[in-house]
Amino acid sequence: MNAMNDSKLIEESFCSITEAVFKILPKNNLPFSLYRMNSSNGRFTPITIPGKPIISADKQAISEDCQRGLIFIKFTDIGTCKPIFMHHLPTVIDDISHSIPEHELASLLLDGLKRSAEKIYTDSIKLNFKEFSNTLNAVGELLHEKPDLLWLMIPMLDPQHSLVNKALSNGVIGAAVLLHAREVKPDVKIFIDALFALFLCDIGMSSLPEFVLGKEFCLSLDEQKRIRQHPIGSVEVLSLTSSLSKTSLRAILEHHERMDGSGYPRGVTNESLSWLGKLCGAVDSYVAMTMGRPGKKSMPTVTALKILYSESTQYDPNIIYALEKVTYRD
Repeated sequence: MNAMNDSKLIEESFCSITEAVFKILPKNNLPFSLYRMNSSNGRFTPITIPGKPIISADKQAISEDCQRGLIFIKFTDIGTCKPIFMHHLPTVIDDISHSIPEHELASLLLDGLKRSAEKIYTDSIKLNFKEFSNTLNAVGELLHEKPDLLWLMIPMLDPQHSLVNKALSNGVIGAAVLLHAREVKPDVKIFIDALFALFLCDIGMSSLPEFVLGKEFCLSLDEQKRIRQHPIGSVEVLSLTSSLSKTSLRAILEHHERMDGSGYPRGVTNESLSWLGKLCGAVDSYVAMTMGRPGKKSMPTVTALKILYSESTQYDPNIIYALEKVTYRD
């Protein structure tokens, strides 16, 4: 009986929308109803018909009522809105993220980030970086304010390897380390600088041929050299955007360096590495080990963590411990 009541309550729950959100909704074929709240009795009345165009006079009236906080959609229609919302994630976050149920919001954040990341990893970083930057800044500010969303996002990550899926896993898991596994929460600017480094450390790989990226073993010497140069390629292409901080760019350059000097591209040691560079390196290695690839099963979390702990000359044990706290939870 309680489950039925809860289901009915969710079905009858409403999320207010702002004028900015109304502007991004399709007006010719909106697949659900908008509702107006009667301010005197709190009742909701449908004011549009699913699939029917909204005429100009109604658009104006609805816009005005949005400004007064009287226009709503049902919680159960938020999933239908997702393809629309993820194209306008900063607007949705700024205006109505407080009204969206947390599980729906976590899913929306991941889908919006994935769409934006795909455009720079597989299309053009030059043409799409501004949109990606706006999206990541908006998501970063929200996660800094509501870090528990990360616990919902981590299980939603796609475990199959691709550059985009790896970028999302690096970013979300690294964000959880920063906000949940350290004694002091970083300020929002430091946190967002770290997010950019975590999401973009492999952007230099996107220029490599698909047949090289798909190989696990038997790389030629030339292919090995090209892969080992990708941190430099990442920094070079990102420097053209003039958008990333020196802190982010340095961490991206360092994410394959190791404390004992065995890393690449420069082979520098612990004293020359930034903390963020070490974090990006540890998270990137963990994600690479736990993602599935053609012909290779994903490694269990506990196995990957044991390997990282065993390589204590390469990885900072404190960072691995922080990584364990967010990836291996009871």
